[in-house]
Amino acid sequence: MPSKKIIRRRTEKDALDLTEGRADAAPLWLLPDGTFSTTRSAAPSGIAARDALINAARWISSRRTTTFERLFPPRAFHPEAPLRPERLSAAQAGALLDQLRSALRAAAVAGSAAKKDPTSAAEVRSAALTVLSHLLATVLADKTFRAVADAAAAEIFELIDHERGDDTARPMLRAHAVLLLQLRGAALAPAESKRAAALVKGLLRAAPPYAELTGPWNFALCSDSAFHSGECDLLVTKHGFTRIDLPEGAPVIRGQLADIPYTTLEAPFRTPQGDPIRIFARSARPADENLEMSLPFFIGLLIDRHAELGSFDLKAIATPVQQRGYKVMMSAQCSGLTTRFAVTRLFPDADVYSSWGATYFRTEAGKGKGKLTASEGLDCFVALLQGMSSGETHEQLSGRIRRAQWEHEQTQAVPDYVQFLGPAHPLVLARFDDVNRDGRVDSYDGYLDFRLAEIAEDILASMTPRDPGVAASQISGEAATGLDWAAGSMNRVTQYSDLWSGLPGDSELFYVFQAAGFFSHREPPADIPASAIPEDPALLPAVCRYREEKGDVSGFQVDVMFHAWLAHSGKELKRLLVAADALWRAFDQGYLAARGDLAKRLGQRCMLLLTLTGLLEYPADQNYLDGLWSMTLKSLRLPDISRSLVRACITKEDHDDSNYYGSRRGLRQLLGALQSADPVLYEQMKSDDAAVGRAAPLALG
Repeated sequence: MPSKKIIRRRTEKDALDLTEGRADAAPLWLLPDGTFSTTRSAAPSGIAARDALINAARWISSRRTTTFERLFPPRAFHPEAPLRPERLSAAQAGALLDQLRSALRAAAVAGSAAKKDPTSAAEVRSAALTVLSHLLATVLADKTFRAVADAAAAEIFELIDHERGDDTARPMLRAHAVLLLQLRGAALAPAESKRAAALVKGLLRAAPPYAELTGPWNFALCSDSAFHSGECDLLVTKHGFTRIDLPEGAPVIRGQLADIPYTTLEAPFRTPQGDPIRIFARSARPADENLEMSLPFFIGLLIDRHAELGSFDLKAIATPVQQRGYKVMMSAQCSGLTTRFAVTRLFPDADVYSSWGATYFRTEAGKGKGKLTASEGLDCFVALLQGMSSGETHEQLSGRIRRAQWEHEQTQAVPDYVQFLGPAHPLVLARFDDVNRDGRVDSYDGYLDFRLAEIAEDILASMTPRDPGVAASQISGEAATGLDWAAGSMNRVTQYSDLWSGLPGDSELFYVFQAAGFFSHREPPADIPASAIPEDPALLPAVCRYREEKGDVSGFQVDVMFHAWLAHSGKELKRLLVAADALWRAFDQGYLAARGDLAKRLGQRCMLLLTLTGLLEYPADQNYLDGLWSMTLKSLRLPDISRSLVRACITKEDHDDSNYYGSRRGLRQLLGALQSADPVLYEQMKSDDAAVGRAAPLALG
């Protein structure tokens, strides 16, 4: 008789392999009592639980919409497979809490283990925090976890209370714990929710340190050369400033070829102590615009220039500048939040105000031509200085800025919208900052790793997978900067293309994309809805996880993730591969509607080509850009289409309408151009094969 396969139902008496089926994955077992272990039998406690808890924290970090009520989320590669029933019970959660408490006490700040190895002890506390946060979140799906959730919250509050006052404490971990509590707000009891909100307010300075700011206040105004003269005139004619001689002791800024002269102006208002407030205005380039941050002579500056689709910020941070003394910085450009991560990483101690939407200006001849005659950035900066002269808090300063700003579309959806976001908005800013440079925004729900590895770009080997030699959460350096840049670029794409404005509501105005770190086949991304073709997300170059977010003004957010084995790829290639995955998942999940010219795969593929072409429009050698283009087309299984043909479909008319990444008009042009230029290519683009245009799985060897 043929043999029968015996199926045995798993019970709590069995140890559960949480990384089952993943070759070379770090071992993680859930033991029958609910504790974590690196083996199926031992239940470690205290500091000995370090490896098990770190592995558990990384496993948790791969998830987003499921918690302990379902240990194995739906399988994106096999959506037809029945859901596995395994879960953590409330009784097991009690034992897990005991394990976490034991580890936290053993790794406590100022304790013997922390003094012996501060980093290892911080890792234990960070891993325990991640697990506690997951326990807290589970109550939203399983009400029997109420007592467990309350106990978990109490442990997080205790960690926050003790994570300070000693050299072994980690301020970054304390801030992360505060943000995790806020993310779990719906799971907190009302009293705990108020306590968490109060902690959030303490993450950033409530006000500039006025007591330390003695004597004259000097601010730099570093403007695009086309803005400089007009802004100096506006300070006099509109804001009542007076031109003065350069004060004695003023610093000298060395330019590429010569010293850069200042135009010095004095404000009609004074510091709280009665001293003058002065602006030192000069023309600047990205390479030298931050130099005043290193000079104690200045307490702040305004950067006012074009964004060049964000590339100028990356050029600016390439010049090493060490902040000296207190600084308040306002960056007036279009969509400054998309590259805020780069600015705050360079100047983590500064009070930085970043622009949300487009920062407006007017010129004599219109359309950016002629002398500057009005500047929203300058109006808001002067409002900031006026508030500081009265000793106001950042919350009050934000109110002044809101009254000074010009009209913006966002105010229709957010009545208290403010164009420049600063320290009064810590929760919003945490969605864009990546101070520890791990490729995840600071508010991301996951494990905060303290052993980061700097991984440099290797542009020539960008599409050659290789083992980074560290866990996905440990990747830092240029690799992480590239991922942050890719996520920020998608927020620009959605703002500056009427093709992408089809996303639900006004989401294109509210930065729905956020960097969510690296993954691998050993640490695959979870909670990924199935796509239109069978694919294993763990083998894709990039994955964009769209998820509902009821508390967000857009109704959804997108986690942007990248494969760890391509962490070394160039940042521009990361942008292109992320954009491709973002587009297809938006169509697959209904965030972009398949109608009109986008009803068929041909139109969707042409929209992708326009998006990719727009992302490559930045100052660089054209042969290099063509190489990136060819590499990307091959990775996406697209035919070899000329970039010039696609570029011709993003015209000056499109730019004038702020459609830098493709338009409906340009889509129609491209559809016609493809058909007439090369019928063979046109047929390939029309292919019924749904894989055309989508990333091929990585060959990891």
